[in-house]
Amino acid sequence: MGLSGGPGLAQTLPEADALHSLLEDTPHERVAAELAGLIRGGLDHRRALTALAVATSRRVRPFPHVGFKYHTVLALQSVHLTALNLPGRERWLPVFWALDYFKRAQDSERRRSGWTMGPAPDPVAGTAEAARKRLIDALDRWDVEAVDPAILDFARLATPEQLSELLFRYGIRDLRAIGHKVIAVQNVHRLLPIVGPENAPPVLRSLAAALQNHDYDPNPATGDLPSDRTWREFQAMLGEIPKTWKRGRRDDAARNELVRTLRETSELDAGRAVIDLLQRGVSTDSIWEALFAAAAELVLTRPTVVPVHAQTSANAFHYVFRHARTESTQLLALLQSAAFMPAFRRGVGDTKSELRIDELEPLALSGTGVDALREAFSELPNDPASGARKALHYLQQGGSADRLIAGARRHLARNGQGSHDYKFTEAALENYREMPPTAWRDRILAASMAYFTGPAPAPSPVAQEALVLLD
Repeated sequence: MGLSGGPGLAQTLPEADALHSLLEDTPHERVAAELAGLIRGGLDHRRALTALAVATSRRVRPFPHVGFKYHTVLALQSVHLTALNLPGRERWLPVFWALDYFKRAQDSERRRSGWTMGPAPDPVAGTAEAARKRLIDALDRWDVEAVDPAILDFARLATPEQLSELLFRYGIRDLRAIGHKVIAVQNVHRLLPIVGPENAPPVLRSLAAALQNHDYDPNPATGDLPSDRTWREFQAMLGEIPKTWKRGRRDDAARNELVRTLRETSELDAGRAVIDLLQRGVSTDSIWEALFAAAAELVLTRPTVVPVHAQTSANAFHYVFRHARTESTQLLALLQSAAFMPAFRRGVGDTKSELRIDELEPLALSGTGVDALREAFSELPNDPASGARKALHYLQQGGSADRLIAGARRHLARNGQGSHDYKFTEAALENYREMPPTAWRDRILAASMAYFTGPAPAPSPVAQEALVLLD
């Protein structure tokens, strides 16, 4: 689906390098007007997103955390998904949000460190295999300086599938950064076909650096740290999984059992519980449904930033599970996703039993159809539990999930202000789409209302400015 800004003037637009630089160098207070002028001159969505991907990668470093200001990079694929599903000029609102967020992050980076990405290092390796070995060695040593030239060499010489497979593997290897590393890999995997090989280097260099961030821990290659333990333990357990694991049966009772287990278990035991279900012949569909349900329950219980990452990381791990080609990477993504759930639950603290997802009761709506949906969204953000319960009633009474999803994206584009608004919404909607059409799928979608963006009397300041500029 194209997002053309207008016909006929594309030849007046700047070349790619100039466009990236324009977004980087134009002051914050003028950049929205510059973008609007380019859109009126024919700039399409793909070129705008490419320029943002390059600019954010070159000007915002994934240190000291893979998060915070780095969300200007991490949220781009969510921004893209939202834009693709909006009508008319509203399709540009997520892009204007992303541009504004980038300029704020860039200003923060400039004040704190002054960092900008340096020139690309010269090629070294002569063959794909040599480049692969150099990259793996750098990643295994957690050597952020060595990984920079190595990622470019491997990307230059390997096939896209070989590159993706290696990045998937290292994106899921540790439990740091509340899931942002696997989210970063998913983000880049989705962006690369859009930005194209000519614009990929800064995006890949940024990702490779993010994968080497070990927070304030000592170098993980030199010790046995808790954040790395599940990765090593699960690799040793892969032999316990039957070769027939892809042919498992759907089992709702086992799904419910896993949801209950995840409320009380440790990281390692969460993975062991998943292996036990695989040994019993339970399908991975049922297991992923349990993980999505556990994540949605955490957000419903406490719709704040840390629990939100239970949903966004589960989405990213599932993305790796679906797209990886090697069975070991698929299974490790499943096990690592399960291990994250107890960590997030500790971050949430005590939960309210009445907000458990399997016990969530619908709350009757006074209207029907569009009016009922409007009533459910009107509870946000002040009473997210009631919004979830009313959405559940709406869906159980035959309401259109497609309308609910469209409403979530419309409110997001007009009123969303934070990166987690975009990341969470698109993760929850994709998780819904990837589940079999069951009552539990509707239950999980309804619970996700707890962190959806609600209506507002007027669009956010960024959206309001963009609508005026695009008139």
